[in-house]
Amino acid sequence: MKDISNEEKSSAATLSDMEIFVFPELMYSLVLANILSPRLWEWRNLAWFDGIREMRPKKRLQRLRQHIMDNYTFNLDLETWGLTTRQHELARFAPFLSPDEISKSNALFGYHGDAYYYDIDIRRHFGLDKYTSDTIPYWKTETIEAMDAFRHKKKHTVGAGECVSLAGLYAAAAFVVCGLPLDGIYLMATPLHSQNFLDVDTGILTNNRRLVTKAMWANGTVISQQARRALEHERVTIVSHATGYIHLLYPTATIDPDAYADFSRKLTSFLVPPEDAVDKRLVTPRLPDATRVTFDRSDAPLGLTPDMERAEIAQRLDALRTTNRAAALAPYAAHELGMTEEGPFVKAALERNPVSREALKEHPDEVIGRIAALADESIYDGPSRLAQPDEVWNFGRGDGLEKCLLAANVLGGTEISVYGDRATLLDGDREICSFYTTKSPLVRNWSLRYLERQLQGR
Repeated sequence: MKDISNEEKSSAATLSDMEIFVFPELMYSLVLANILSPRLWEWRNLAWFDGIREMRPKKRLQRLRQHIMDNYTFNLDLETWGLTTRQHELARFAPFLSPDEISKSNALFGYHGDAYYYDIDIRRHFGLDKYTSDTIPYWKTETIEAMDAFRHKKKHTVGAGECVSLAGLYAAAAFVVCGLPLDGIYLMATPLHSQNFLDVDTGILTNNRRLVTKAMWANGTVISQQARRALEHERVTIVSHATGYIHLLYPTATIDPDAYADFSRKLTSFLVPPEDAVDKRLVTPRLPDATRVTFDRSDAPLGLTPDMERAEIAQRLDALRTTNRAAALAPYAAHELGMTEEGPFVKAALERNPVSREALKEHPDEVIGRIAALADESIYDGPSRLAQPDEVWNFGRGDGLEKCLLAANVLGGTEISVYGDRATLLDGDREICSFYTTKSPLVRNWSLRYLERQLQGR
Protein backbone atom coordinates (compact mmCIF):
# COMPACT_ATOMS: atom_id res chain seq x y z
CA MET A 1 0.00 0.00 0.00
CA LYS A 2 1.46 3.35 -1.01
CA ASP A 3 2.00 6.00 1.62
CA ILE A 4 -0.93 8.20 2.56
CA SER A 5 -0.12 11.90 2.42
CA ASN A 6 -0.67 14.31 5.30
CA GLU A 7 -3.05 16.24 3.04
CA GLU A 8 -5.19 13.17 2.52
CA LYS A 9 -5.25 12.34 6.24
CA SER A 10 -6.10 15.94 7.03
CA SER A 11 -8.82 16.01 4.38
CA ALA A 12 -10.42 13.00 6.07
CA ALA A 13 -11.05 15.20 9.11
CA THR A 14 -13.01 17.78 7.12
CA LEU A 15 -14.38 15.59 4.29
CA SER A 16 -15.47 18.42 2.04
CA ASP A 17 -17.00 17.54 -1.31
CA MET A 18 -13.93 18.88 -3.09
CA GLU A 19 -11.60 16.78 -0.91
CA ILE A 20 -13.52 13.60 -1.70
CA PHE A 21 -13.29 14.50 -5.39
CA VAL A 22 -9.48 14.67 -5.19
CA PHE A 23 -9.05 11.80 -2.70
CA PRO A 24 -11.73 9.24 -3.64
CA GLU A 25 -10.80 6.76 -0.87
CA LEU A 26 -12.34 9.23 1.56
CA MET A 27 -15.87 8.39 0.46
CA TYR A 28 -15.61 4.84 1.74
CA SER A 29 -13.66 5.95 4.79
CA LEU A 30 -16.75 7.96 5.77
CA VAL A 31 -18.87 4.82 5.38
CA LEU A 32 -16.47 2.87 7.60
CA ALA A 33 -16.42 5.66 10.20
CA ASN A 34 -20.20 5.46 10.37
CA ILE A 35 -20.13 1.66 10.52
CA LEU A 36 -17.85 1.95 13.56
CA SER A 37 -20.02 4.57 15.27
CA PRO A 38 -21.82 3.48 18.47
CA ARG A 39 -24.61 5.88 17.45
CA LEU A 40 -25.49 3.75 14.45
CA TRP A 41 -25.37 0.49 16.40
CA GLU A 42 -27.84 2.00 18.89
CA TRP A 43 -30.42 2.04 16.07
CA ARG A 44 -30.53 -1.76 16.25
CA ASN A 45 -32.04 -1.46 19.75
CA LEU A 46 -34.91 0.78 18.64
CA ALA A 47 -38.39 -0.73 18.67
CA TRP A 48 -38.84 0.58 15.13
CA PHE A 49 -36.24 -1.93 13.91
CA ASP A 50 -37.48 -4.96 15.87
CA GLY A 51 -37.36 -8.05 13.65
CA ILE A 52 -35.86 -6.17 10.72
CA ARG A 53 -33.45 -8.96 9.79
CA GLU A 54 -36.41 -11.30 9.24
CA MET A 55 -37.99 -8.95 6.69
CA ARG A 56 -37.40 -9.08 2.95
CA PRO A 57 -34.44 -6.85 1.95
CA LYS A 58 -36.67 -4.31 0.21
CA LYS A 59 -38.91 -4.07 3.28
CA ARG A 60 -35.84 -3.58 5.48
CA LEU A 61 -34.75 -0.64 3.37
CA GLN A 62 -38.24 0.87 3.44
CA ARG A 63 -38.17 0.71 7.23
CA LEU A 64 -34.72 2.36 7.24
CA ARG A 65 -35.94 5.05 4.86
CA GLN A 66 -38.77 6.02 7.19
CA HIS A 67 -36.39 6.32 10.13
CA ILE A 68 -34.10 8.59 8.13
CA MET A 69 -37.06 10.62 6.84
CA ASP A 70 -38.29 11.13 10.40
CA ASN A 71 -34.93 12.00 11.95
CA TYR A 72 -32.92 13.88 9.32
CA THR A 73 -33.43 16.65 6.83
CA PHE A 74 -31.37 17.77 3.85
CA ASN A 75 -29.10 20.74 4.55
CA LEU A 76 -26.85 22.51 2.06
CA ASP A 77 -26.25 26.13 3.00
CA LEU A 78 -23.27 28.45 2.88
CA GLU A 79 -23.30 29.38 6.55
CA THR A 80 -22.74 26.04 8.28
CA TRP A 81 -19.22 25.32 7.02
CA GLY A 82 -18.23 28.61 5.42
CA LEU A 83 -16.38 29.69 2.31
CA THR A 84 -12.99 29.40 0.66
CA THR A 85 -11.60 30.37 -2.75
CA ARG A 86 -10.90 28.47 -5.93
CA GLN A 87 -7.38 29.87 -6.08
CA HIS A 88 -6.51 28.64 -2.59
CA GLU A 89 -7.93 25.16 -3.10
CA LEU A 90 -6.46 24.69 -6.58
CA ALA A 91 -3.03 25.48 -5.15
CA ARG A 92 -3.63 23.04 -2.30
CA PHE A 93 -4.62 20.20 -4.62
CA ALA A 94 -2.04 20.93 -7.34
CA PRO A 95 0.31 18.11 -6.21
CA PHE A 96 -2.48 15.61 -6.76
CA LEU A 97 -4.57 16.86 -9.72
CA SER A 98 -3.80 19.69 -12.12
CA PRO A 99 -5.95 22.84 -11.91
CA ASP A 100 -7.07 22.23 -15.48
CA GLU A 101 -8.29 18.69 -14.69
CA ILE A 102 -10.16 19.87 -11.60
CA SER A 103 -11.74 22.83 -13.39
CA LYS A 104 -13.01 20.64 -16.23
CA SER A 105 -14.58 18.05 -13.93
CA ASN A 106 -15.72 19.63 -10.67
CA ALA A 107 -18.72 21.95 -10.41
CA LEU A 108 -17.13 24.13 -7.74
CA PHE A 109 -14.18 24.90 -9.98
CA GLY A 110 -15.89 25.71 -13.27
CA TYR A 111 -17.31 22.48 -14.70
CA HIS A 112 -20.61 23.33 -16.37
CA GLY A 113 -21.90 19.85 -17.10
CA ASP A 114 -25.21 19.71 -18.87
CA ALA A 115 -26.77 23.04 -19.81
CA TYR A 116 -29.66 22.28 -17.45
CA TYR A 117 -27.75 23.39 -14.39
CA TYR A 118 -26.67 26.63 -15.94
CA ASP A 119 -30.13 27.33 -17.31
CA ILE A 120 -31.22 27.51 -13.67
CA ASP A 121 -28.15 29.63 -12.75
CA ILE A 122 -26.49 27.26 -10.34
CA ARG A 123 -24.53 29.94 -8.43
CA ARG A 124 -27.72 31.89 -7.77
CA HIS A 125 -29.45 28.65 -6.77
CA PHE A 126 -26.88 28.08 -4.03
CA GLY A 127 -26.62 31.74 -3.00
CA LEU A 128 -23.12 32.19 -4.40
CA ASP A 129 -24.13 35.03 -6.76
CA LYS A 130 -23.51 37.60 -4.00
CA TYR A 131 -19.82 36.67 -3.90
CA THR A 132 -17.02 36.89 -6.48
CA SER A 133 -16.68 34.02 -8.93
CA ASP A 134 -13.56 32.90 -7.04
CA THR A 135 -15.60 32.18 -3.90
CA ILE A 136 -16.68 28.58 -3.32
CA PRO A 137 -18.27 26.84 -0.31
CA TYR A 138 -16.71 24.42 2.15
CA TRP A 139 -19.50 21.90 1.76
CA LYS A 140 -18.37 19.34 4.30
CA THR A 141 -19.66 15.82 4.59
CA GLU A 142 -20.97 15.04 8.06
CA THR A 143 -20.46 11.88 10.08
CA ILE A 144 -23.53 10.51 11.85
CA GLU A 145 -22.45 12.40 15.00
CA ALA A 146 -22.32 15.75 13.20
CA MET A 147 -25.62 14.97 11.45
CA ASP A 148 -27.25 14.26 14.82
CA ALA A 149 -25.76 17.45 16.28
CA PHE A 150 -27.82 19.65 13.95
CA ARG A 151 -30.58 19.22 16.54
CA HIS A 152 -28.64 21.75 18.62
CA LYS A 153 -28.49 24.32 15.81
CA LYS A 154 -30.99 27.14 15.45
CA LYS A 155 -33.89 26.44 13.09
CA HIS A 156 -33.23 22.68 13.25
CA THR A 157 -35.37 20.23 15.19
CA VAL A 158 -33.89 17.01 13.78
CA GLY A 159 -30.56 15.90 12.39
CA ALA A 160 -29.35 17.04 8.99
CA GLY A 161 -26.75 16.46 6.30
CA GLU A 162 -25.91 17.09 2.69
CA CYS A 163 -26.14 14.52 -0.09
CA VAL A 164 -22.80 12.78 0.52
CA SER A 165 -23.56 12.62 4.25
CA LEU A 166 -26.92 10.99 3.58
CA ALA A 167 -25.41 8.58 1.06
CA GLY A 168 -22.73 7.58 3.57
CA LEU A 169 -25.33 7.14 6.31
CA TYR A 170 -27.58 5.03 4.09
CA ALA A 171 -24.69 2.78 3.04
CA ALA A 172 -23.53 2.22 6.62
CA ALA A 173 -27.05 1.72 7.99
CA ALA A 174 -28.01 -0.68 5.20
CA PHE A 175 -25.12 -2.84 6.40
CA VAL A 176 -25.31 -2.43 10.20
CA VAL A 177 -29.08 -2.20 10.68
CA CYS A 178 -30.57 -3.92 7.63
CA GLY A 179 -27.89 -6.59 7.34
CA LEU A 180 -27.29 -6.08 3.63
CA PRO A 181 -23.85 -7.18 2.40
CA LEU A 182 -21.46 -4.39 1.48
CA ASP A 183 -20.80 -6.05 -1.88
CA GLY A 184 -24.27 -4.94 -3.03
CA ILE A 185 -23.88 -1.27 -2.04
CA TYR A 186 -22.37 1.21 -4.52
CA LEU A 187 -21.86 4.92 -3.89
CA MET A 188 -21.91 7.28 -6.88
CA ALA A 189 -20.70 10.87 -6.95
CA THR A 190 -21.44 13.30 -9.79
CA PRO A 191 -20.15 16.90 -9.84
CA LEU A 192 -23.26 18.12 -8.01
CA HIS A 193 -24.80 15.12 -6.28
CA SER A 194 -24.16 11.81 -4.52
CA GLN A 195 -26.45 8.81 -4.32
CA ASN A 196 -26.23 5.05 -3.91
CA PHE A 197 -27.25 2.07 -5.99
CA LEU A 198 -28.37 -0.87 -3.86
CA ASP A 199 -28.40 -4.29 -5.50
CA VAL A 200 -31.77 -5.35 -4.08
CA ASP A 201 -34.54 -6.83 -6.27
CA THR A 202 -34.41 -4.89 -9.55
CA GLY A 203 -32.29 -2.22 -7.89
CA ILE A 204 -32.91 0.73 -5.56
CA LEU A 205 -31.42 4.21 -5.68
CA THR A 206 -31.00 6.40 -2.65
CA ASN A 207 -31.62 10.07 -3.32
CA ASN A 208 -30.88 12.26 -0.32
CA ARG A 209 -33.38 10.95 2.28
CA ARG A 210 -35.54 8.95 -0.14
CA LEU A 211 -35.42 5.60 -1.89
CA VAL A 212 -36.31 5.20 -5.55
CA THR A 213 -37.33 1.85 -7.04
CA LYS A 214 -37.28 1.00 -10.74
CA ALA A 215 -41.04 1.64 -10.98
CA MET A 216 -40.68 5.00 -9.22
CA TRP A 217 -37.81 6.01 -11.51
CA ALA A 218 -40.16 6.12 -14.48
CA ASN A 219 -43.47 7.18 -12.89
CA GLY A 220 -43.23 10.83 -13.93
CA THR A 221 -43.72 12.34 -10.44
CA VAL A 222 -41.85 15.34 -9.07
CA ILE A 223 -39.92 13.07 -6.71
CA SER A 224 -38.78 10.80 -9.53
CA GLN A 225 -37.80 13.81 -11.65
CA GLN A 226 -35.62 15.04 -8.80
CA ALA A 227 -34.07 11.61 -8.41
CA ARG A 228 -33.34 11.40 -12.16
CA ARG A 229 -31.66 14.77 -12.37
CA ALA A 230 -28.06 13.87 -11.61
CA LEU A 231 -27.88 10.73 -13.76
CA GLU A 232 -29.73 12.47 -16.61
CA HIS A 233 -27.57 15.59 -16.66
CA GLU A 234 -24.18 14.70 -15.20
CA ARG A 235 -21.31 12.30 -15.59
CA VAL A 236 -20.57 9.99 -12.69
CA THR A 237 -17.18 11.05 -11.36
CA ILE A 238 -16.59 8.38 -8.71
CA VAL A 239 -18.02 4.95 -8.00
CA SER A 240 -17.04 3.75 -4.52
CA HIS A 241 -17.47 0.21 -3.24
CA ALA A 242 -16.23 -2.14 -0.53
CA THR A 243 -13.58 -3.36 -2.98
CA GLY A 244 -12.32 0.11 -3.94
CA TYR A 245 -13.15 2.94 -6.33
CA ILE A 246 -12.99 4.09 -9.93
CA HIS A 247 -12.55 7.80 -10.72
CA LEU A 248 -13.23 9.64 -13.96
CA LEU A 249 -9.76 11.24 -13.99
CA TYR A 250 -7.38 8.80 -12.35
CA PRO A 251 -5.67 6.19 -14.55
CA THR A 252 -5.71 3.59 -11.77
CA ALA A 253 -8.84 2.09 -10.23
CA THR A 254 -8.93 -0.09 -7.11
CA ILE A 255 -12.48 -1.45 -7.39
CA ASP A 256 -12.85 -5.12 -8.31
CA PRO A 257 -13.37 -5.07 -12.10
CA ASP A 258 -15.97 -7.86 -11.98
CA ALA A 259 -17.93 -6.00 -9.30
CA TYR A 260 -17.77 -2.81 -11.37
CA ALA A 261 -18.96 -4.60 -14.51
CA ASP A 262 -21.84 -6.14 -12.56
CA PHE A 263 -22.79 -2.74 -11.14
CA SER A 264 -22.64 -1.07 -14.57
CA ARG A 265 -24.88 -3.73 -16.07
CA LYS A 266 -27.45 -3.60 -13.25
CA LEU A 267 -27.57 0.20 -13.07
CA THR A 268 -28.04 0.43 -16.83
CA SER A 269 -30.88 -2.10 -16.64
CA PHE A 270 -32.46 -0.20 -13.73
CA LEU A 271 -32.60 2.97 -15.81
CA VAL A 272 -34.50 1.32 -18.69
CA PRO A 273 -38.19 2.30 -18.30
CA PRO A 274 -40.70 -0.59 -18.20
CA GLU A 275 -43.31 -0.88 -20.94
CA ASP A 276 -46.05 0.70 -18.84
CA ALA A 277 -43.86 3.62 -17.70
CA VAL A 278 -45.26 7.16 -17.66
CA ASP A 279 -41.80 8.60 -18.32
CA LYS A 280 -40.32 6.61 -21.19
CA ARG A 281 -37.09 8.60 -21.55
CA LEU A 282 -34.08 6.31 -21.59
CA VAL A 283 -31.17 7.39 -19.43
CA THR A 284 -27.78 5.86 -20.13
CA PRO A 285 -25.44 6.41 -17.19
CA ARG A 286 -22.16 8.13 -18.05
CA LEU A 287 -19.89 6.06 -15.86
CA PRO A 288 -16.07 6.10 -15.66
CA ASP A 289 -14.70 4.02 -18.53
CA ALA A 290 -13.23 0.76 -17.27
CA THR A 291 -11.22 0.31 -20.47
CA ARG A 292 -9.07 3.38 -19.81
CA VAL A 293 -7.88 2.41 -16.31
CA THR A 294 -5.48 -0.08 -14.83
CA PHE A 295 -7.01 -2.04 -11.98
CA ASP A 296 -4.80 -2.19 -8.89
CA ARG A 297 -6.09 -4.88 -6.56
CA SER A 298 -3.25 -4.71 -4.03
CA ASP A 299 -5.44 -3.53 -1.11
CA ALA A 300 -6.39 -6.31 1.27
CA PRO A 301 -10.14 -7.08 1.16
CA LEU A 302 -12.24 -5.58 3.94
CA GLY A 303 -13.88 -8.92 4.71
CA LEU A 304 -16.77 -7.40 6.66
CA THR A 305 -20.01 -9.38 6.90
CA PRO A 306 -23.44 -8.39 8.30
CA ASP A 307 -23.26 -11.02 11.04
CA MET A 308 -20.17 -9.43 12.61
CA GLU A 309 -20.52 -7.43 15.82
CA ARG A 310 -19.10 -3.93 16.19
CA ALA A 311 -16.07 -5.10 18.21
CA GLU A 312 -15.21 -7.67 15.52
CA ILE A 313 -15.46 -5.02 12.80
CA ALA A 314 -13.30 -2.59 14.78
CA GLN A 315 -10.68 -5.28 15.32
CA ARG A 316 -10.73 -6.26 11.66
CA LEU A 317 -10.37 -2.67 10.40
CA ASP A 318 -7.57 -1.97 12.87
CA ALA A 319 -5.70 -5.00 11.53
CA LEU A 320 -6.15 -3.69 7.97
CA ARG A 321 -4.71 -0.20 8.56
CA THR A 322 -1.40 -1.07 6.88
CA THR A 323 -2.91 -2.98 3.96
CA ASN A 324 -6.16 -1.20 3.01
CA ARG A 325 -6.32 2.55 2.34
CA ALA A 326 -9.99 3.04 3.22
CA ALA A 327 -9.43 1.24 6.53
CA ALA A 328 -6.31 3.30 7.16
CA LEU A 329 -8.21 6.56 6.63
CA ALA A 330 -11.35 5.56 8.57
CA PRO A 331 -9.99 6.64 12.00
CA TYR A 332 -9.09 10.06 10.55
CA ALA A 333 -12.62 10.40 9.15
CA ALA A 334 -13.99 9.34 12.55
CA HIS A 335 -11.88 12.01 14.33
CA GLU A 336 -10.36 9.22 16.40
CA LEU A 337 -7.36 10.81 18.14
CA GLY A 338 -6.79 7.71 20.23
CA MET A 339 -5.50 5.86 17.17
CA THR A 340 -4.02 8.60 15.01
CA GLU A 341 -1.36 11.26 15.27
CA GLU A 342 -2.68 14.72 16.03
CA GLY A 343 -1.01 16.56 13.14
CA PRO A 344 -3.55 16.01 10.34
CA PHE A 345 -6.48 16.78 12.64
CA VAL A 346 -4.90 20.00 13.88
CA LYS A 347 -3.94 20.99 10.33
CA ALA A 348 -7.58 20.66 9.30
CA ALA A 349 -8.72 22.55 12.40
CA LEU A 350 -6.46 25.55 11.84
CA GLU A 351 -6.74 25.72 8.05
CA ARG A 352 -10.35 24.84 7.22
CA ASN A 353 -12.66 26.08 9.94
CA PRO A 354 -13.57 29.62 8.83
CA VAL A 355 -17.01 29.94 10.47
CA SER A 356 -15.85 30.07 14.09
CA ARG A 357 -12.96 32.36 13.21
CA GLU A 358 -15.25 34.76 11.36
CA ALA A 359 -17.87 34.71 14.13
CA LEU A 360 -15.40 35.57 16.89
CA LYS A 361 -12.82 37.76 15.17
CA GLU A 362 -14.67 40.99 15.99
CA HIS A 363 -14.75 40.15 19.69
CA PRO A 364 -11.09 39.52 20.70
CA ASP A 365 -11.70 40.37 24.36
CA GLU A 366 -14.74 38.10 24.56
CA VAL A 367 -13.44 35.00 22.76
CA ILE A 368 -12.51 32.97 25.85
CA GLY A 369 -15.69 33.90 27.69
CA ARG A 370 -17.90 33.02 24.75
CA ILE A 371 -16.12 29.70 24.25
CA ALA A 372 -16.34 28.93 27.98
CA ALA A 373 -20.08 29.56 27.86
CA LEU A 374 -20.65 26.75 25.34
CA ALA A 375 -22.17 23.56 26.75
CA ASP A 376 -19.55 21.24 28.23
CA GLU A 377 -20.15 18.17 26.10
CA SER A 378 -18.69 16.76 22.91
CA ILE A 379 -20.85 15.76 19.99
CA TYR A 380 -18.53 12.73 19.63
CA ASP A 381 -18.86 9.80 22.03
CA GLY A 382 -15.86 8.11 23.58
CA PRO A 383 -12.64 9.19 25.25
CA SER A 384 -10.67 10.23 22.18
CA ARG A 385 -12.98 11.26 19.34
CA LEU A 386 -12.92 15.02 18.87
CA ALA A 387 -14.93 17.69 17.07
CA GLN A 388 -13.41 20.24 14.73
CA PRO A 389 -13.68 23.94 15.78
CA ASP A 390 -16.59 24.78 13.48
CA GLU A 391 -18.50 21.74 14.76
CA VAL A 392 -18.02 23.01 18.31
CA TRP A 393 -19.16 26.52 17.36
CA ASN A 394 -22.05 25.51 15.10
CA PHE A 395 -23.57 23.14 17.61
CA GLY A 396 -22.80 25.20 20.71
CA ARG A 397 -21.00 22.52 22.70
CA GLY A 398 -17.61 20.98 23.22
CA ASP A 399 -15.28 19.17 25.57
CA GLY A 400 -12.49 21.26 27.10
CA LEU A 401 -9.87 19.97 24.67
CA GLU A 402 -12.16 20.83 21.75
CA LYS A 403 -12.67 24.31 23.23
CA CYS A 404 -8.90 24.84 23.41
CA LEU A 405 -8.59 23.93 19.74
CA LEU A 406 -11.44 26.32 18.92
CA ALA A 407 -9.62 29.08 20.81
CA ALA A 408 -6.40 28.28 18.93
CA ASN A 409 -8.27 28.58 15.62
CA VAL A 410 -9.30 32.13 16.56
CA LEU A 411 -6.48 33.42 18.77
CA GLY A 412 -3.48 31.34 17.73
CA GLY A 413 -1.06 29.82 20.22
CA THR A 414 1.98 27.59 20.34
CA GLU A 415 0.85 24.50 22.23
CA ILE A 416 -2.12 22.56 23.54
CA SER A 417 -1.42 20.34 26.52
CA VAL A 418 -3.60 17.70 28.15
CA TYR A 419 -2.55 16.98 31.72
CA GLY A 420 -4.83 15.05 34.02
CA ASP A 421 -8.33 16.42 33.48
CA ARG A 422 -7.23 19.82 32.13
CA ALA A 423 -6.64 20.93 28.57
CA THR A 424 -4.61 24.13 28.24
CA LEU A 425 -3.82 26.40 25.30
CA LEU A 426 -0.48 28.18 25.66
CA ASP A 427 1.31 30.92 23.77
CA GLY A 428 4.88 30.36 24.84
CA ASP A 429 4.78 30.49 28.65
CA ARG A 430 1.50 32.42 28.70
CA GLU A 431 -1.70 30.52 29.36
CA ILE A 432 -4.46 31.58 26.97
CA CYS A 433 -7.17 29.34 28.39
CA SER A 434 -7.69 26.12 30.30
CA PHE A 435 -10.75 23.87 30.48
CA TYR A 436 -11.82 20.63 32.12
CA THR A 437 -11.59 17.71 29.68
CA THR A 438 -12.65 14.08 29.63
CA LYS A 439 -10.72 13.34 26.42
CA SER A 440 -7.52 11.28 26.30
CA PRO A 441 -5.82 11.56 22.91
CA LEU A 442 -2.91 9.35 21.96
CA VAL A 443 -0.60 12.39 21.96
CA ARG A 444 -1.18 14.74 24.88
CA ASN A 445 1.06 17.68 23.94
CA TRP A 446 0.38 19.35 20.60
CA SER A 447 3.05 21.78 19.44
CA LEU A 448 1.02 23.96 17.09
CA ARG A 449 3.95 25.83 15.52
CA TYR A 450 5.88 22.62 15.01
CA LEU A 451 2.87 21.03 13.36
CA GLU A 452 2.36 24.08 11.18
CA ARG A 453 5.93 23.85 9.89
CA GLN A 454 5.92 20.08 9.51
CA LEU A 455 2.65 19.93 7.63
CA GLN A 456 3.30 22.60 5.05
CA GLY A 457 4.50 19.84 2.72
CA ARG A 458 2.22 17.18 1.32
